[in-house]
Amino acid sequence: MGLNEDREVVRRLYEARQHADLEAAATLIAEDVVWHEPYEYLGTLNGRAAVMDAIRQSMVETEGTFKLEVTDLLASDLHVVALVDFSAARHGGDMSGREIGVFRVQEGRIAEVWFYTAEDPDAVSEFMRG
Repeated sequence: MGLNEDREVVRRLYEARQHADLEAAATLIAEDVVWHEPYEYLGTLNGRAAVMDAIRQSMVETEGTFKLEVTDLLASDLHVVALVDFSAARHGGDMSGREIGVFRVQEGRIAEVWFYTAEDPDAVSEFMRG
């Protein structure tokens, strides 16, 4: 696949998540994906099932308030980079921030992704699990 097709896969993943369409999101993730999160409570997730479980859990824990907004998508021959603003409410508190996802797309599916956050990963972990 080319740059535009890979970028489109990542765009469609965020669009599916924004609309809570977990079935559509799952089709864009490789069965053997490796998903690297910077947050202690998640760590590295191996496999589509583990990733989808984590996504479902974040939706439950934030009572559907967890939001992702892509502000930019950049693509090279090897990766797609997404700059994303996130927000959520939980237990009467609010959290927002920015993260970068570096995606490796293979055969039309996300094969691996590394997330980096501009926020304190420990504070985000505490908010999501505290």
